[in-house]
Amino acid sequence: AAESQAEATSRRAALEAGRLGEHPVRWRDTAWQAKADSQGLKRRLWELEQALEQAREDKRDMHAEMTRQYQELQKQMAAHSQRLEVKVKSLQEQLATRLQESQQTQETATKALAERDRTIVQLQGRLNAMEREYEKILHGSLDLVLAKMAEASQHWEEVGTTISLEHKRLLQEFGLNPLEI
Repeated sequence: AAESQAEATSRRAALEAGRLGEHPVRWRDTAWQAKADSQGLKRRLWELEQALEQAREDKRDMHAEMTRQYQELQKQMAAHSQRLEVKVKSLQEQLATRLQESQQTQETATKALAERDRTIVQLQGRLNAMEREYEKILHGSLDLVLAKMAEASQHWEEVGTTISLEHKRLLQEFGLNPLEI
């Protein structure tokens, strides 16, 4: 039993010695691989830092460009706003001028219409007066014509009667009866 235990121990020792012999190779491979991994990680870390720095520079450049564009837009907007304000002011002045002209035109038209209405009233009054005057003249003339006609009628009636009497007398002188003729 002691021998078998010694054999087992010796086998174990041989196995451990074999394992220990493998360990330095493994440790060396692991150390070499860890060193390679460390260098790769350092290189990767350096690349990432470079990329980060580049991204920061790009960000700064973009920010500067955007700031420049923003300021340019602000200048353009200010200029455009100023032009619009000038145009609005000009249009307001034109509107005020047009309103004043329109008001003056309306006042002139109102005055002209009032003057026309006064003239029409005056002319209508004159026309009515002339109409009454002509009516008087016409009635006076007609009265005169009627009076003259009555006078002429009376005169011709008297003349006719005189001529008729004269003819009657002449007919009677000749012995004719004027009623038979």
